[in-house]
Amino acid sequence: MNLINNQSLVLLQVPIMIRRLHELQLEDAKNRRLSETPQNLPQDSQVENTQTSSISTDLQDQTEEDVIQDRERNGAKPLPDSVHQANQDLDFKKTEEKRGGGGSRRTVKENGRKAKQKLNFTSSSHEAEEETENSNGTDQPISSTSWSEMSSMVIGSDYCLSPLSPAMEQRLILQYLTPLGEYQELLAIFMQLDTRSLLMNYIDLAQTKNVQLIFDALQYLASLILHKKFAAEFIAHGGVQKLLEIPRPSMASTGVSLCLYYLAYNQDAMERVCMLPDEVLSQMVSYALWLLESSHTSGVCHATMFFSISFSFRAVLQLFDKQDGLRRLVNLISTLEILNMEEEAIMSDDQVFSDRQTAKHTCMALRRYFEAHLGVKVEQVKQSLHTAADKGSALPQQPFYKAYSYTREQAIEMMEFLIECGPPHLQWEPVEVFFKLSCVPLMLQLISSACDWRNYYGRSDTVRYALDVLAILTVVPKIQMVLAETVDVADEAGSPVSTVGMSIVLGVAEGEVFVNDAEIQKSALQVITNCVCAPDQSLTTAGAFADTPLRPSVHLQQPHNRVLAHMWQLVQNNNGIKVLLSLLSVKAPITDADLIRALACKALVGLSRCSAIRQIISKLPLFTSGQIQQLMKEPVLQDKRSEHVRFCRYAVEMTERVSGKPLLMGTDVSLARLQRANVVAQSRISFSERELLVLIRNHLVAKGLTETASTLVKEAHLSAGPLCPNPSCITPPPSSSVIHRTCRLAGGIAARAASHVGSSPVSTTSPPPPPPPPSRGLVTPHPSCSASSTSALPTPPHPHGQGSHPVGRILFSRERPVSNWNSGKKLRALRQKSDHGAFIQTPAMKKQLERHLPSPPTLDSIITEYLREQHARCPNPVTTCPPFSLFTPHRCPEPKQRRQASPNFTARLGSRVLYPKYGGVDRGCLDRHLIFSRFRPMSVFHEGSGDESGFTCCAFSAHKRFLMLGTCTGRLKFYNISSGEEEASYTCHTSPITHLEPSRDGKLLLTSGSWSVPLSTLWSFDSVFGMKNSFVDDHYVEFSKLSQDRVIGTKDQVAHIYDIHTGQKTLTLNDPALANNYKRNCATFSPTDDLVLNDGVLWDVRASRAVHKFDKFNMNISGVFHPNGLEVIINTEIVSSHNVLHS
Repeated sequence: MNLINNQSLVLLQVPIMIRRLHELQLEDAKNRRLSETPQNLPQDSQVENTQTSSISTDLQDQTEEDVIQDRERNGAKPLPDSVHQANQDLDFKKTEEKRGGGGSRRTVKENGRKAKQKLNFTSSSHEAEEETENSNGTDQPISSTSWSEMSSMVIGSDYCLSPLSPAMEQRLILQYLTPLGEYQELLAIFMQLDTRSLLMNYIDLAQTKNVQLIFDALQYLASLILHKKFAAEFIAHGGVQKLLEIPRPSMASTGVSLCLYYLAYNQDAMERVCMLPDEVLSQMVSYALWLLESSHTSGVCHATMFFSISFSFRAVLQLFDKQDGLRRLVNLISTLEILNMEEEAIMSDDQVFSDRQTAKHTCMALRRYFEAHLGVKVEQVKQSLHTAADKGSALPQQPFYKAYSYTREQAIEMMEFLIECGPPHLQWEPVEVFFKLSCVPLMLQLISSACDWRNYYGRSDTVRYALDVLAILTVVPKIQMVLAETVDVADEAGSPVSTVGMSIVLGVAEGEVFVNDAEIQKSALQVITNCVCAPDQSLTTAGAFADTPLRPSVHLQQPHNRVLAHMWQLVQNNNGIKVLLSLLSVKAPITDADLIRALACKALVGLSRCSAIRQIISKLPLFTSGQIQQLMKEPVLQDKRSEHVRFCRYAVEMTERVSGKPLLMGTDVSLARLQRANVVAQSRISFSERELLVLIRNHLVAKGLTETASTLVKEAHLSAGPLCPNPSCITPPPSSSVIHRTCRLAGGIAARAASHVGSSPVSTTSPPPPPPPPSRGLVTPHPSCSASSTSALPTPPHPHGQGSHPVGRILFSRERPVSNWNSGKKLRALRQKSDHGAFIQTPAMKKQLERHLPSPPTLDSIITEYLREQHARCPNPVTTCPPFSLFTPHRCPEPKQRRQASPNFTARLGSRVLYPKYGGVDRGCLDRHLIFSRFRPMSVFHEGSGDESGFTCCAFSAHKRFLMLGTCTGRLKFYNISSGEEEASYTCHTSPITHLEPSRDGKLLLTSGSWSVPLSTLWSFDSVFGMKNSFVDDHYVEFSKLSQDRVIGTKDQVAHIYDIHTGQKTLTLNDPALANNYKRNCATFSPTDDLVLNDGVLWDVRASRAVHKFDKFNMNISGVFHPNGLEVIINTEIVSSHNVLHS
């Protein structure tokens, strides 16, 4: 009830307020006519007509002409139109009172020059001299008016409520009506009472002469522009021209920015604006660009939002580029103090928030800008391709005043089109300008800085907008190379560090900073995809899945391929493989997990074209353990099946590239299974002809055809004895429904692999006909399985060849009459009961089915396929096999070497005379298995009755007499292994001991603590247990392997090498650009002490340089050397210098 009363009250009050405004406006007009001269305007700006704002207009025109002349004289881009800038602070007011009007221009020119220097612009000395001359030449007062006379036009008069003046009354009414202007219910009242003409009179400074009143009127006007009808009438009556007449260095110009933003928000209104004369549209863009540089913070915000929406209109986009708008827009970010670590520390919270808001809105505008140009460039490329194909015909285009809006999917499609169909050296003017302004590192720096804005609500949007900009820019190869350069960013402690640009993008894509923010991950993955999935011109269609690596000579000849190869290496060096592999198994957020998987898999497909990366991926559990097969089974969210289909398509393509074999969608694949299938496909299947005849004879006997069986025995000269070694051999072979699924799968993959690698000894080359209907009880063997074996009976020739049947299950149907092969009649398949009425409904359908019915298989092909599936079930199939037996199951022999140790311990013990060194292959493994299987606890060590801290680490003494145990209290205890008694106890640290390592001679001992100082210590056992050296900051230390004359310590990602005798630090190994940042990094020497492994990087100690960086596949373990010194073990991977050997 109260709500209804309030609405009724508003409906009554609004007309009264508007009528009151009309009355007050008429009274002001009468008063102006009575007065001879305006009181609020400066004396030198009075004219007879209504051109009250001529001073600012003339000043603006004069300044623009000066800038144009300077640009023509110097050949340089104009500086921002900062001469119109008006600072509304009190400091500005005081400065102008002291200096006069001329100080404004000098100050603004200095600000413009500082902004130019911040953006790293380089100007010649000649330009600097010209700029100085212009500054000196114009350092004169613009007019003789003082600030007191101009204040009413710039910032307005005083705010006074008592006594209430007519101007103040009008302002209060406008402020009351402003929030009501958006309501659709009141639009009819506004239109009926001619609110448009009322407001157009208010925004005319010649009539109002009060800038604060104009500002309130503009705010009310902005709320009304949201209505399409009002906006159309406002534009038709010259409202846009009236807005542009408002002087720029004034408080009212901020209200103009709000009106422009709301005009752009109304798409219909903006279309009408774009159809205005070119001069008006150019002035509007110029006014908005001035607002970007010289307006109040809110004006900058509204102007940025205006451009972000209006970029979709080609008319505005072209004028924006003509007036150097991109540089002015980028200046908003380049001059932000939050990107300067020194200045950010002294900024207030309000300043920090304002700068972050500016960065967010500017990035959004840049994204819209490059999306619009992306659409323009795609149209140009399509037009050129269409013109070349159709000889001059043009594609239809949308009118220039219409908006071009694109969804995220459409933008991605356009990027993919330019990457695949665009020229190799793409020339794109906006990207070239952005590149020359060094804005790509600026965007990367902003992304890195925004990751630390924990308490800012818009940090995710800021990073996403910046990544979307980079995604569009990386369509050009030149921009991709910028990602390989270093960018100065702040670390966790706030210190400046240099980071590779691609590392920043990969860090955001990993999802550790923005947890479960799928939009940011998708944008980052799009940047990576654009860099690594560009067309590789060195790969032809025929060799797309070849196993041979890319030839270096091809990359050297083609610059585009050099960029692509550099991007592959860049992603690999910055642990991109680990990031992308981790994203394949992401499950949150559940609504976007399938799309993230698809994008990550697409990036891996692009990387797999590199032979080195392909070799690494082939050794990872993703393929060796069949993890990719598990991921392809079902989507994370059932409603996202389309995204899951994309993921499966990329997964199959990646598997094809890694394995070198084409696959079918939906097959369960792993590299081990593919290798076994390849062996099975190349195997020659043969069997005994006599055994086949025996099976036929037994089948005839089982069916009661004894005379036919006797005839067969007589003509085949079979022995009269028992023809079946096993009574079960007369039963028919089991159908494939009882065969294990792996068998059928292996057979199918083997068949497909055979078709890829070539014809096997038993395959034919005839093309396969269409598959038979699923209801037929026919056997459909694979082409490679259908040829005659070496001892099979001759079969009649077949017009389509014996190898013309696709793979199918082995089924044995009921008996049926078979017509003569030579009768020339068509074969007719018997219908089963389940077939009756299901498929053959009419004679026409019956004839059509019979027309496509394939020829029946031969008995030889049935047996061959049956034996091949037996062969596929072998754990280790071999290519060359002896003839298969039809009576006993086939099994390939297990691989065994001549000197293989016997599983029997007694036999191994006796064979040591024959193989004295090791006792046979795998003897040590078998002996250890026997020993460890019989291990039992020998003794248990307990602390003393008063100590209950617990043990943290242990190590054996040099001569294995004592067991050294570290405790949580930092004490070191020695226990006698034989008696179990505690022999000695020493206090080494005040924190838990984490590591113990004695030297081989037993004279030295290294210990490490958790947090006490020093973290690590070297102890001596010569005469008295005492400290020899201390390592204050190293949390882990160990001896060198060969001579043990040095100690290597680890502090985070830094390795220090010390001399034991002097205790001095001799070498420091660290390269932040190569760091893998393992959480549990432990530097270690190689067995020869020539190399050091630190943080996943291999170092040459003699040359003090990094030799190789290993790929990172886990977050914790940095790796150790294999005892042979030739390999490195990192977590579960065994790695050589360049390849992953095993996982």
